[in-house]
Amino acid sequence: NATATPLTATGTNLLWYTTATGGTGSATAPTPVTTAVGSTTFYVSQTNNGCESPRAAIVVNINAIPAAPTAASPVTYCQNATATPLTATGTNLLWYTVATGGTGSNTAPTPLTTTIGSTNFYVSQSANGCESPRTLITVTITATTAAPTVTSPVNYCQNATATALTATGTNLLWYTSVTGGTGSTTAPTPSTTTAGTTIFYVSQTQSCGESPRAAITVNVNAIPVAPTVSSLINYCQNATATALTATGNNLLWYTVATGGTGSATAPTPSTTTVGTTTFYVSQSSNGCESPRAAIVVNVNVTPAAPTVIGTVNYCQNITATPLVATGSNLLWYTVATGGTGSTTAPTPTTTTAGTATFYVSQTQGTCESPRAAITVTVTALPAAPVVVPAITYCQNVTATALTATGTNLMWYTTPAAGTGSSIAPVPNTTVAGTFNFYVAQANSCGEGARANIQVTVTATPAAPVTLSTTAITLNSATLNWNAQSGSFFTVEYKLASATTWIVAATGLQTNTYNLSGLAIGGTYQWRITANCVATGTGNISAVQTFTTESRNNRIAIIKDGIGLKISPNPVSTTAIIDYIVPGSGEVTFNIIDQNGSSVKVFSEGIRTAGQYQRILLSELKSLLSGGYFIRIEQSGKSTGINFIKF
Repeated sequence: NATATPLTATGTNLLWYTTATGGTGSATAPTPVTTAVGSTTFYVSQTNNGCESPRAAIVVNINAIPAAPTAASPVTYCQNATATPLTATGTNLLWYTVATGGTGSNTAPTPLTTTIGSTNFYVSQSANGCESPRTLITVTITATTAAPTVTSPVNYCQNATATALTATGTNLLWYTSVTGGTGSTTAPTPSTTTAGTTIFYVSQTQSCGESPRAAITVNVNAIPVAPTVSSLINYCQNATATALTATGNNLLWYTVATGGTGSATAPTPSTTTVGTTTFYVSQSSNGCESPRAAIVVNVNVTPAAPTVIGTVNYCQNITATPLVATGSNLLWYTVATGGTGSTTAPTPTTTTAGTATFYVSQTQGTCESPRAAITVTVTALPAAPVVVPAITYCQNVTATALTATGTNLMWYTTPAAGTGSSIAPVPNTTVAGTFNFYVAQANSCGEGARANIQVTVTATPAAPVTLSTTAITLNSATLNWNAQSGSFFTVEYKLASATTWIVAATGLQTNTYNLSGLAIGGTYQWRITANCVATGTGNISAVQTFTTESRNNRIAIIKDGIGLKISPNPVSTTAIIDYIVPGSGEVTFNIIDQNGSSVKVFSEGIRTAGQYQRILLSELKSLLSGGYFIRIEQSGKSTGINFIKF
């Protein structure tokens, strides 16, 4: 199976044959086949000047590949052990470190044992110049046996029951010293009778021998003494308790002397029920729990609050006496809770009106009762009632009874002394002048100061005189009369033909009034009433008569039979339109401002030929002051006039 190359010979015009004689020669040199073991003869001649030489024989031998040498594998060493050269059975051995390739060595290798792991070596043999396949030899370096795995330290409380020590490993041997001695296959059980520390050792044995020894430290800890506590502890029933305390480390609290599960949280005793309760506490050191110390808690009965009169009343500045209560070992306080009690009963102060609360407890044994409250009320004489201090009436006006805001009112005509009446007086208004009334209110401590009410009766002013009417227009007039200081005036008017007066204004303190909204050409009457108050009746003046201006309804300008007139002109808020139309049809009006814009359009409906009028009211109210043009139109005919709005 080796790769062959074409045969060669030295000559000219070579011819190659597979037989010694005969056959046909080939100018191409043959390449031997190596797949089968054996010998094959080839022949070659040369030719010169047309003459072929005898044939030369070439014998080709195909030799068999030898088998791989025999070797033991794997080869095992303990780490750092002394190794020997590898061996194999075969001829002309060659040693390699790779499976293929590389250069073989005639010297067998000696493995290194310093490093744990596996290394591959290879070896072949040769025969008749042919090398065999390579044999694998694996060399494994095994670690020296490690010490077994242990848990250390192992802790015990003194006199606790111990168990045999344990370790994880193979073929364990137990020792009492770190070196030397004879190992035991039985694990030792530590003694806990004496506090202190003891070290045990253990090794394991495996294929590479006995391991180093692992140390196990056994600590036997002394049991601590019970914690220091205060016992007994006393509480009054329903008092606020605090958590129990003890002096020690890593405290655990119990409700039983033995057994149970301890709590790291100190308990707070309940004080709702009278009686005795025992609590227990231990301390721990190095994992060892001490005996339990007992704490006895007594809950004593709380006495009831002392008996008191809950409300004590005094009038202001009356001499007070010390407060009293029925009970034992009384303590007096000014606050409901906290503060420091006094064994001396307080005497209330009555100099200032108001309410003060005092508190008192009693003590039986070591327990103080709840506090009973005593409310002391100091009542002042009432203040003067609230009144309207000044009241004015007009002479001969019907008065009403005086009023005041207060309790248990008494009315007087003098600022002091006199006999009071519970009925409020009604002032007399028949006589002008100033009159004083007084009123007081009373409570349980008596009657207080009197409040003064001054009633002034003012004479009714005389009726106004010198009435005159000025500035008469189509629909307004100015009314004038003589003014009187301190008088209030009421203005009334009516058409002369009417029977009912119309009130135009009341409460005036001027001597003029502008009357508007009157009819054109109307005859009116007016009068003035003088009074001493803004509203009410008084002396009435004589009646004054006037007539508003009349208009001229003659239409002078007519175009195509249609005419228009507005009066008055200029106008204010009211005007009359007189108009003539020549035929039958709808009549419309259009008011146009100075910019030529229509600002108001209104209709008169269907009118037949004739003269008509219309009073303008709302049509003018929205117009601004200025010049305007009003146009009338019927059936395509129109005319118009200018007017001024002021």
